Amino acid sequence: MNRWNAFLCLIFFLPLPEASVHPLAWNLASALAFVLLGLEFRGRLVEQSLRSLPALPVTPAFSHSALPLVLIWCVQLWVVVQWAITSLSPYDSLMSLSQGLLYAAVFTLALLLVDSRQRVRQLVWVVVAAAAFQALYGAFMVLTGLEYGFFAEKEHYRGVATGTYVNRNSLAGLMELSLALGIGLLLAEPTRYFGSARQRLRQLVEVLLSKKLILRLLLAIMVIALVLTRSRMGNTAFFASLMVAGALALVLMRNKTTATTVLLGSLLVIDIAIVGTFFGVEKVAERLQQTSSQTESRDEVTRDTFNIFLDNPITGTGAGTFTHTFPALKSPEVTSFGLYNNAHNDYAQFASEFGAPATIALAIVVFWAFWNGIMAMRQRNSRFYQGVGFSVTMAIVAIGIHSTVDFNLQIPANASLFVVILALSAVARWAPHNSTSGRMRRRTGRKASA
Repeated sequence: MNRWNAFLCLIFFLPLPEASVHPLAWNLASALAFVLLGLEFRGRLVEQSLRSLPALPVTPAFSHSALPLVLIWCVQLWVVVQWAITSLSPYDSLMSLSQGLLYAAVFTLALLLVDSRQRVRQLVWVVVAAAAFQALYGAFMVLTGLEYGFFAEKEHYRGVATGTYVNRNSLAGLMELSLALGIGLLLAEPTRYFGSARQRLRQLVEVLLSKKLILRLLLAIMVIALVLTRSRMGNTAFFASLMVAGALALVLMRNKTTATTVLLGSLLVIDIAIVGTFFGVEKVAERLQQTSSQTESRDEVTRDTFNIFLDNPITGTGAGTFTHTFPALKSPEVTSFGLYNNAHNDYAQFASEFGAPATIALAIVVFWAFWNGIMAMRQRNSRFYQGVGFSVTMAIVAIGIHSTVDFNLQIPANASLFVVILALSAVARWAPHNSTSGRMRRRTGRKASA
């Protein structure tokens, strides 16, 4: 198995064992990612030697990503410092370091390996396939009443879709990110109808027999699963991000056609009016209406977490320490709401654990990716990479909204997919218009020299 296929397998299997939330799962994933990263750099060093190149051969996306690469790896060095010196729970910081190294390695691998349109398509299809499996499994368990998670009967969230995840909101986060990639691929490869009525009919038949129809069906299944999670902010974040990214696309995209507007409109109409009607979107609406400060403690938890940050604004309490530090530092009024393993607010939790400098560094990486997505939609003439830019923009908006009340970025499978999407932002903006894979370029170069 080559490095690219191994990377795709890693992305596909990360969500399966309860979203890799157990240390064994994420440690194995981290080890595999580092092995792949080492092999990738070794292969490029060999290529540099054989071709007598003055510098290590890298992709345009990698060469334009010096700032985020430095920042994301420096954050891991900071966690090492926390673990050794400042952390209130060194063991938890060591475990968090393993997760962080996984994310940094996956981010770097994506920049190095995703070097062509073909590989972007393959990556998106793998993500969609993984999410569609989770969607089908979760929906099947809800509709049949079997209520099994990952080879074990569910103890929590019975009656709602969780897939092989533990938490329904985390499954909703996976759906948001995966739907953004799938919708972006639909926009990247639009269907154009032209010519006589006979030609148009033939083009329609070709579409009905093509992968686009399969992709659209899979996206519909994922929306069904998203609704069946009954996640209030998950559903809100998805539809809000689709509208925001869609509006930006209509304003920024060059050479947009009527088909683009129709596709975006149909996604909203079909997914809300038809899918939602049959699979219970009104139950999500009921949960939103019943939400109040009396029934929810997340605002108090967020407040207390922010107060913890104010007590340790520079060093933080240590990466991964929330579970063990929050019970001792929370206010008395939160006691009645039970144990909190995470803050239900990624922003507050990152700040309290990592401190302001490291949190700002991670925020810069996200804003860098968001800007690349916007610029890809605005500046690229390639419809394909405009579509990838749309995916990045929609995914960041969705997870940005959802992170205000949940902890998707504390879930290894979701966080790994998120950093892959951040890396795709550089691909969307900087990849050559007619890019082919590095292997194909080298093969073509050998033929030309012969």
